[in-house]
Order: sequence, then structure tokens, then C-alpha cells
Amino acid sequence: MREAAEALYRRAQALAATYREQNAPRILALLEEAAEFEHPEALFELGSWRHLGIGAPRDDARAVVFWERAAATGHLQATFELAIACERGDGTPRDPVRAFSLYEACARGGHLGALYEAGRCRYYGIGTAVDRPAAAADFARARAHGHAEAHCDAAENDGPRRMPRAG
Repeated sequence: MREAAEALYRRAQALAATYREQNAPRILALLEEAAEFEHPEALFELGSWRHLGIGAPRDDARAVVFWERAAATGHLQATFELAIACERGDGTPRDPVRAFSLYEACARGGHLGALYEAGRCRYYGIGTAVDRPAAAADFARARAHGHAEAHCDAAENDGPRRMPRAG
């Protein structure tokens, strides 16, 4: 079954490589077939396509369902996108505690963006207690690995320029 899912996914990728709008329904159908076998990349891409409204109207609730399934397979980028959705309340109830937990899980897996976002959460107390020294350590680690926003923030004493969402 894994081979079948991979073959479907590769066919979708081949079509997507020369993206034409008229091919979007076929690409989506191939991704959905691969997703039936819990193919991590197909699940992630379906979530992204639904979130961005590619080939179908934007549907963040469906995007979250696909990202949840991909995250369950260990897909780091899907877990990161799910964390963002939880923090913002896009397609799922707003849950800053879960968002922080997901950012942490991704950061432990080596996702630089998640390391930065975990630091931002610590800095502002989003889903966790305010902990400026731990935030500064997260930002320093992200900066050491080349995270651009962390480099910019260094000029502002490791205070993230991006403010938390109101509400």
C-alpha cells in the first residue's frame, strides 16, 4: 500500500510541477487518493492547498483535518502549520496552550521556525508563562542556525518585532 500511495503522490507532483489551473482537480484527486493511505506529504499538501484555496475554495477547517493527520505521522511542517492554526484560531478553536505545545514538539524535531515561535510564545506568555531568559535562549539558538527573523530581533534586544494577536 505504501508503494501505491507513493506512486499516486509522485503522479500528483509531476502534474503540479507544470501547474496549470485546469490540472488542479486531477492533482487534488491524486493527493486525496494518496492521503487515503495516510501518505504524510499528500496529507500536508492537501492541508496547504485547502488553506490557500488552491484548486478549491479556501477551507481552513479541512486544512486542519489534513494537517492533524499528517502531524500524527510525524510530519514536522504539518505540525508547525497546525500550531499556527491553533494560535490564530484558523479552522479550529483558538488554543494558545496547544499551539505552544506543538511549537515545542516541532522545535525538538529541529524545526527552526518552531524554535523561534516557541521563543516568541515564551516572550509574550502565549500558551505558557512569560520567560524572557528562555525566550532569549530560543532566539539565540534560532539565530545560530540562520533564522532571519531572529537575526532582526537581535537588534532589538531579543524582543520579537511581531506582536501577539489580540484576543
